[in-house]
Amino acid sequence: MIENKFEQLGLSNEVLKAIVDMGFSKPSQIQEKAIPVLLTGVDIIGQAQTGTGKTLAFGSVLLSKIEPANDKLPQAIILSPTRELAMQIHEEMNRIGKYNGSKIACVYGGSDIEKQIRTIKKGIDIIVGTPGRVMDLMRRKVLKLANIKFVVLDEADEMLNMGFVEDIEMILKEVDDSRQTILFSATMPAGIKKIAQNYMHDDFEHVAVLSKQATATSVKQFYYEVRQKDRFETLCRLIDVANVKTGIIFCRTKRSVDEVTEQMQQANYNVEAMHGDLSQNHRMNTLRKFKKGTINFLIATDVAARGIDVENVTHVINYELPQDIESYVHRIGRTGRADKEGIAYSIITPKEKSFLKQIERVTKSTITKDAIPTLKEISEAKMGMLISDVEDVILAGNHKKFKQLVNEIDPTMLADFTAALLYMNYQAQLGFDYKRDVIQEVKEEKKRQNNKDQTRIFITAGSMDRIKVPQIINFFVSKAGIRKEDIGDIDIKRKFTFVDINKKVVNKVIKKCNKQKINNRKIEIEIANKR
Repeated sequence: MIENKFEQLGLSNEVLKAIVDMGFSKPSQIQEKAIPVLLTGVDIIGQAQTGTGKTLAFGSVLLSKIEPANDKLPQAIILSPTRELAMQIHEEMNRIGKYNGSKIACVYGGSDIEKQIRTIKKGIDIIVGTPGRVMDLMRRKVLKLANIKFVVLDEADEMLNMGFVEDIEMILKEVDDSRQTILFSATMPAGIKKIAQNYMHDDFEHVAVLSKQATATSVKQFYYEVRQKDRFETLCRLIDVANVKTGIIFCRTKRSVDEVTEQMQQANYNVEAMHGDLSQNHRMNTLRKFKKGTINFLIATDVAARGIDVENVTHVINYELPQDIESYVHRIGRTGRADKEGIAYSIITPKEKSFLKQIERVTKSTITKDAIPTLKEISEAKMGMLISDVEDVILAGNHKKFKQLVNEIDPTMLADFTAALLYMNYQAQLGFDYKRDVIQEVKEEKKRQNNKDQTRIFITAGSMDRIKVPQIINFFVSKAGIRKEDIGDIDIKRKFTFVDINKKVVNKVIKKCNKQKINNRKIEIEIANKR
């Protein structure tokens, strides 16, 4: 049984049980350093990069200390700079509080405030939100902070950069001075120090985790920049040209895992899915087959892959980048074990480039851009593998019983006969039905032009609403009367979606499509925050 080192930190049994469900057994550096300090009740400045596990650090402490109350007033408030981050924190807090019973609400602009008001009035224990919407709810006298015992400022430096300092100060003034103030920031600008001086107790502690080399040096890392529509074909090309025998393909969501698994099985790839909705017996059986080599690929979510420990994994493929940097490190750590060299591929779209560069900076590693394999390269690789397999059969002597059959073939037909057999085996090896030699790479110049001419909008619907890219395109084309060419990148998250729209028609899209229904879900649309 794997030792759970979280048990040594002093967290509640309910929280520890949830952490086990989340697939964690060993705390990250910031968690190991910050949790024991936070549990003492002192104020803290936690300095760590994005993606190091900060939410679990403060969330596990809050939910260990907070017991669901009957007075309906919140006991903790968590402020974040953007609604996207607020949503992510809310989701994570719900996972950590799975067995705690605390009611957690998320409030942010761009969503129905009346619905948020009704949620608050029913009674909540923890509120997560953006400073602007929190202030709005306070002004309406809906959100009362009289019982707040914990204040968390997440990505405080980002909030200062976005001009929220006055809102933060107003909120802090409404909270009792006896509160515990928890501030997390990647950097320590003067504004952070000022908040610490003015609104934190004198005995506050500063816990810092400096970034260091986090990825295995035995893993070579590459990335491929493609359009969203070319992501799956790129995956198949990488597998086919490299002759990957044993690999793990990572997707961000269970839905993506199911979709990719189905597509790959239809293309005759030997793959199985691995995610939390599958039964324990099914997952264990799949893992057993993977270890034996009877299946070549696992297609998995991050949580499902936590317990996978297989030494012979040669390739890790990030079909989609994870939500955080720590997960990326965990992913590629599945290969390059036992002093063997491993390879990690990441398939990204242009909008994911900045996050990939952030991964490089934080992990102090090099992720090299590589060219997408052409059909010619795939054919040459497959032919080389085929000849190699034939040579292995000859060396093993397994072909000898067929020699008599060969002797019966007309000598003039022997070359054609051999070529036909090779052709049949070659065709059997091809999975994806490739229609073009080359996938056009996204040109840097074109990308910059597109960004210049497009505006990013925010939609209050995501994968949990079962929306897909074609539906979104058809929705805008039919409702707003715009062209498909006016629609750029589409990034579908769990609860929301980003869409790049031609600047010339973006106002028309918002006017025509706001508060309309897609998949029977009434949506709200607005210009996305710039970060």
